[in-house]
Amino acid sequence: MKGLTHKAHWLGTLAAAGALLLTGTGAAAAAPAAPERTVRQSAAPGTVALGGHLEQLTVTTDGARGYAVVSYAGPRGGMVRVVRSLDVRTGATADLLTLTGFDIVSRPAVSPDGTRVYLTVGGDLVTIDTATGETARVAAPDQPRPEGFTAGVLHGVTVSADGARVYIDQYGSWGRRASQAGRVLAYDTASRTFTGATELTGYVVDRVVLGPDGTDAWVGTQDSLYHLDVRGAAPAVIDTAAGFGAGDEVAPAPDGRAVYARGHQDATGTVDAVDPAANTYRPAFTAAPSWDDAHLLGVSPDSRRVYVLTDGKTPQAALRAYDTATNTAVPGETVTDFGLPSVTDAFLGQDGHTLYLTSGTGVDSVLKTVRF
Repeated sequence: MKGLTHKAHWLGTLAAAGALLLTGTGAAAAAPAAPERTVRQSAAPGTVALGGHLEQLTVTTDGARGYAVVSYAGPRGGMVRVVRSLDVRTGATADLLTLTGFDIVSRPAVSPDGTRVYLTVGGDLVTIDTATGETARVAAPDQPRPEGFTAGVLHGVTVSADGARVYIDQYGSWGRRASQAGRVLAYDTASRTFTGATELTGYVVDRVVLGPDGTDAWVGTQDSLYHLDVRGAAPAVIDTAAGFGAGDEVAPAPDGRAVYARGHQDATGTVDAVDPAANTYRPAFTAAPSWDDAHLLGVSPDSRRVYVLTDGKTPQAALRAYDTATNTAVPGETVTDFGLPSVTDAFLGQDGHTLYLTSGTGVDSVLKTVRF
């Protein structure tokens, strides 16, 4: 959602795939005690070799296929990066696109019907037809910036539930020891054109996360947590969560009552609950003493549980569950013993009962599927 590998700046890993959040009230709870029961997993079952160093990965909504950006040593010591398709069940892989140069590549995003994969490469949005392997590249519209400033990085890609829109977050431009505000762009998949953009405050902009009804979205910047209206050609700012400050990981609850977000009001691994109607927030629970030890926000499809992955840098990585009605830990539902030396990325499947974990920092990255 890394390492969980950290992005530069204050960003922790986003671990993505699934709906999240919590409801209810209550003061922040302490980190959970030792679990009463754990679901044990062996190292072998459900593990897929990715064939290189994993840079980015996503999993389709049905959990059947993954798309990874993988790098490995090429001829004469050069580096090769590929967009690799993998069958989560059998482990079979196929390369869809070979990338050269040193462009920054985003995490892939898949259309709901599985026919298209989208990712950014440098300043372009790349579309891959998963049936034919054909690719198309469209340059993002230039970012307004002072003379001599460099355009900001295209960082994250999100596809709407109907597949009609793609939303891309872009860091602010920079130069001469200064930086400008980032923005969110909208792209129409039918016309294959960018239709608009909205500027936010803050140089760093995290991945856009859509609300449960698809008409609004949430995105964190290094300055605030934004609530967006995405019904128009360009995203429009509804409001910011007052006083929230820097935010990155965010997960709206499927029932629409709350949005769970990771803020940086302090150094602790505290999850906040945002009221989407009032755009206010309150601390919900504390999952770990430090955000270095807590990653992956995920909400169950029935909105009764919020999940947080803790201790990802160690073999003791664990998925911990919190009751959204009481904002308290449910130790009996802790999932651990993944058989991995560490977790570099994590995704909660949309079924709410499947966890996708990646591990490996060298040429031997793997994807492991854990059902609980």
